Amino acid sequence: MRVHLLCPGDPTQRTGGYLYDARLVQGLRDRGHEVLVHPDLPEALPDGVVLADGLLWTALGERGARLAAERPVAVLLHSPLWREAGPHARIPEEQALRRVALVIATSARTAADLDVASVIVEPGTDPAPPARGSGTGRLLCVATVTPRKGHDVLLEAVRRLRVPHELRCAGSLERDTGWVDGLPEVPGVRWLGELDGPALARELDAADVVVHAARYEGWGMALAEALVRGLPVVSTPAGLFDGRDPGCRLEVPPDDPGALASALERVLGSPELRATLRERALGVPLPTWPEQVTAIEALLRGCDGSGTRRTGRSPGPPARR
Repeated sequence: MRVHLLCPGDPTQRTGGYLYDARLVQGLRDRGHEVLVHPDLPEALPDGVVLADGLLWTALGERGARLAAERPVAVLLHSPLWREAGPHARIPEEQALRRVALVIATSARTAADLDVASVIVEPGTDPAPPARGSGTGRLLCVATVTPRKGHDVLLEAVRRLRVPHELRCAGSLERDTGWVDGLPEVPGVRWLGELDGPALARELDAADVVVHAARYEGWGMALAEALVRGLPVVSTPAGLFDGRDPGCRLEVPPDDPGALASALERVLGSPELRATLRERALGVPLPTWPEQVTAIEALLRGCDGSGTRRTGRSPGPPARR
């Protein structure tokens, strides 16, 4: 099978959506498929299945509409774009997605956030040893530094902490430099920038708690990596946690630095609570990357332009809505 992946920008970027795309590309190639990655829609596109990253699809506008009228197109939807751009962008995004043969959403939360039927294929995970921690109250936040990720709330919460701690923030500082420049300086915070896989693995291994303050999170791949390692997690709501053991983390509301500070103090001050969270996290069943590549491989083989759209969680037969 030949697959054309339409994916904007540098495909090696270390964000959840790009990492998902990269794992899918590698997984399909390992299975013998030809996968061609295009940063934009080419003038001439050879035969093959077209899979467009949702980040690019809406921006294609009429060019995308013409392509979808000529051949089957599948769209990989990592997070609703209107959550970043604002509510005014919701209707154009839904209109663009309704033109295609198949929408693959990466979480039930993302699927429910748009009035477009879809099939759900969550991100996979890799096996990893339990984190050893530092024993110093090290907090780790893994998130691109943009308004949606709530670093302003996190910094205010950390400023209020009355227990020993340090905060290390891993994630690109280049996506919204104006926002980054406006964040306050808080003692004990270190900005690590975008990390490659081995460097991030070292940070996770040395962390005592993973913290996430996003205002909206469709899934949360970094949070899944934390659970695999048995790390205590303090987080605002995320699609990863929907329908899973609520005892695997402490959840706080978005935009509430007081609640976040209180939860962090509880975890940092209680070895017993950290041990409980560790045990519950290690017991959370999460899909693997081979399983999820298999699910998408099957969906792409069946993308025949019939217009059938379904919603459900994969692997397993999706339920209709």
